[in-house]
Amino acid sequence: MKLHGGRWQDYFAYHHHFDSSKSALCHFTHRALKHHHEGIAAAREIFGDHIANSDGISVSTETLGRQHLAEDCRMLPSASDWVEGFEPPGWLPCVTPTTEELVADDVRRYGGDAEIYYPLHHWFFQTKTWVDGSAWFLFRHHAFGVFEAEERFGPVLGFADRSAVPTRVVAERHVQRVLGRTPPASDFLRRIKGERWMLQATSPKKLGLD
Repeated sequence: MKLHGGRWQDYFAYHHHFDSSKSALCHFTHRALKHHHEGIAAAREIFGDHIANSDGISVSTETLGRQHLAEDCRMLPSASDWVEGFEPPGWLPCVTPTTEELVADDVRRYGGDAEIYYPLHHWFFQTKTWVDGSAWFLFRHHAFGVFEAEERFGPVLGFADRSAVPTRVVAERHVQRVLGRTPPASDFLRRIKGERWMLQATSPKKLGLD
């Protein structure tokens, strides 16, 4: 509000989105799920490119995301910065089903058109491009990611009638088929090597917020 005008309520949902991962693990490593450049881009898919505040001013969500990261970390990290030193659990799969196989399974199990399932599976697999190695599972393939999918795609896939399928059901089925289980996000986050930049925020004075 001090930086962009309007009311604090105008920005609450956006910042809550970034910090909601603390419900998965009350430790600074929870920030690995969303506090990075890729997380800002993902938030833009939900909130759009701009937020109109109560003063009628359009504020860039990219600007808000960078502000949030600057307040929480000493640097503006990428997803790969969070997983340096990450020790993957031994139960991570070497081979995963394809999107096409997952969609075909959904159609057999839940019915409806294949098109309604593709976006959700693409969203889960999107993090493959964020980092090298098996750490890509860390960002969405867990119980918290199931609820994130619901936030991203809404409570149901398809049309809101008798043929609609709960997003949460399909998302959990995705994680179970890919990993063979639905782990809590903490199973991944506890394997992150903690660094000072992850929790040492920039002072409010330097940000003009004091």
